[in-house]
Amino acid sequence: MAELFRNAWQGWLSFTNAGKLPAALLVSLLFLWIYYNRIKQKEFLVYTTVVTICSVLPVTAAVLMLYQTRFYDYKWIWSVVPMTAAVGFAVTLFMTEFLQESTAGDRRRQVMTGLLLTAGLLFCSGIGGRNRDGYGCYEERRQVEEMLAELQERLQGKRISLWAPREVLSYARAYDAGIQLLYGRDMWDSDLRGYSYDSYPGGLEDMFRWMEASPGEEAVSDLYCVETAVSAEVNCILLPEDKLPETLDCFEKVMGVRAEKLGNYYLFVK
Repeated sequence: MAELFRNAWQGWLSFTNAGKLPAALLVSLLFLWIYYNRIKQKEFLVYTTVVTICSVLPVTAAVLMLYQTRFYDYKWIWSVVPMTAAVGFAVTLFMTEFLQESTAGDRRRQVMTGLLLTAGLLFCSGIGGRNRDGYGCYEERRQVEEMLAELQERLQGKRISLWAPREVLSYARAYDAGIQLLYGRDMWDSDLRGYSYDSYPGGLEDMFRWMEASPGEEAVSDLYCVETAVSAEVNCILLPEDKLPETLDCFEKVMGVRAEKLGNYYLFVK
C-alpha cells in the first residue's frame, strides 16, 4: 500500500510537469465556486470538484488506482475528471458574465482580455514538454542507420538478430523491418503496450537494465546476459564503448568471436 501511495504522489508530480492544465482546472474550479450562485449546473461543479480532489490526494488517488487495477498507471484515473469541460465552462462564464460587467461594455478591453486568456490556456498545454533537440535526433538516427548499413554489408544478406542499446533498437526496425530484435521499444516505453497484458520475461528485462546501466552498476552478471542472448539465437550484439574490458572478454569467450569497433560500440557477430 505504501508503494501505491508513493506511485500516486509521483504520478501527480509527473502529470503536472507535462503541462499546466491541472492548474487551469484548479483555478477554474475556484472561480466557479466564487460565483456559485450564478451557476445552474451545480451538480456538474460538485462532481468535478469531488473527483478532482480524489485524483490529487495520494490516499484517494491510490484507491482509484487500485480500483482501475495495477495494469494502468496514475494518469488514467484523470479520465473520470471532465477537465476540458470544466475549464471551458469557467472560461465561458467569465467571458459572458464577469467580463461583460467588469468592462462596462468596452469591446476593446473585452477582446484584449479574451486574447490574453486564450494565450494563457495555450501555454497551459504541454508545449515544449519534451526537451528533445530535433537536429540531435536526426543526427542520432543518421549515425545508427549508417552503422546498420555497414552491419548488413558485413553479413552479406544473412539474417540479423540484434541486441543493442535502446538508441540503436529505436531506429533499427524503421531502417529495415527484416532486422529481428531481442526486445522492442515497448520494453522502455510502457505506453506502447497500450491495452495489452503481454509483458517480457524477467530475464529480458534484466538484460535491458544491464545494457543501459553504467559500468559497474549492472544488476546481473555478464555471463548470464551473453548466455541468454546466445540461447535466444541472437547473432549480432552491440555493446556501448564504455563497457569494462572484462565484459568484452566474457562476451568474446562465450561467442567465440573477437570484438570489433563500430562507431561508438563494440560489435560481436556470431
